Amino acid sequence: MKQRILSVSKLTKYIKSIFDNDVILKNVIVEGEISNYKLHSSGHAYFSIKDNESRLNCVMFKNAVAAAPTVNDGDKVVLHGNISVYEKNGQYQLYVQKCEKKGLGDLYIEFEKLKSELESLGWFDPAQKKEIPKVPHKIGIVTSPTGAAIRDMLSVIKRRFPNVEIYLIPVSVQGKDAPLEIAGGINLLNVMDSVDVVITGRGGGSIEELWAFNERIVAESIHNSKIPVISAVGHETDFTISDFVADLRAPTPSAAGELAVPSMSDLIDKLSFFEKRLTKDLSSQLAIKKEQLGRLKENYFFSRPDMFYSGQVQTLDLLRTNIERAIAKILDEKNTMLEGYKSELKGMNPENVLKRGFAAVKNLQGGYISSLGQVSLGDDVEIVFKDGTAKSKILSKG
Repeated sequence: MKQRILSVSKLTKYIKSIFDNDVILKNVIVEGEISNYKLHSSGHAYFSIKDNESRLNCVMFKNAVAAAPTVNDGDKVVLHGNISVYEKNGQYQLYVQKCEKKGLGDLYIEFEKLKSELESLGWFDPAQKKEIPKVPHKIGIVTSPTGAAIRDMLSVIKRRFPNVEIYLIPVSVQGKDAPLEIAGGINLLNVMDSVDVVITGRGGGSIEELWAFNERIVAESIHNSKIPVISAVGHETDFTISDFVADLRAPTPSAAGELAVPSMSDLIDKLSFFEKRLTKDLSSQLAIKKEQLGRLKENYFFSRPDMFYSGQVQTLDLLRTNIERAIAKILDEKNTMLEGYKSELKGMNPENVLKRGFAAVKNLQGGYISSLGQVSLGDDVEIVFKDGTAKSKILSKG
């Protein structure tokens, strides 16, 4: 018997019919942990449910979402629904009719535990954040060399600031080796000490795919980095431990490129603006100085400097005359005083006294006798006249 050849769509429909008619698959209850939960604008939710070994894609339509509790990645849930095949991609998935929240998932508990610990250590403190340089010359990027994230970052950076140098440290961004490689890349850039800012991150994914950026070793390398670090992990709604520790969080890898470098065109516009303003200010200052110079030229000092100097010379002559008069007056007063002293001294000269008819009496020892009590009867004395001396004896006292 010749085997029938089936088209892809017919085979897929056949497989779907097997799923749809299976008694067990029509009504299943599955327990697991929510992962990569996305609520579409249509109101439908798309996510996965997983355990330690397997993962199952799920879809929950708008009505079921409205009746379900709010869930997040990492939540443990019990889902009621049926297993069927989505024909467009041939993928089987759980169509959720009811969702019950069971508790926090293991990954979420681990995330919150590390987050609380690092927050208590002050690793998230805005005061500890290093400033991102406004115009970096060299940028280090720690990410996968083949992912969309590096393409997006390079495209944005080169478009905005083409002169910047980029150093790529290629690492795994998911899997068991990823945390050690990412931390090693950040540490290597610090040892090299040749870049101004570091960007680390990856594109979007499930919580498991982003988990490397929730590991303590990566958080420590960011915290200990001497170079400012920008974290760019996943989409805008994805938050990792690295985002909290980093000096700046970018919502996407493309946004990291925007935040890391200025726009060259914006810088040129600013330079042009400041150049025009500086030219205007200088022109204004020059006009003011010219006006001030014009007023100075009209000033009496500049218009008739000879008159200014002649007046100063006249003033100087007057001062000199006054000083000379003052000195002469002082000298006259001193001369008058000196003549008075000379006259007094002259009047006190003993020779002048003798010339006026007076005489001086001395004892034989040569001392002058000025009082009667200094002599006794019978004492010999010497009388000094203006032109000589004579001996005498005291015969009486009275």
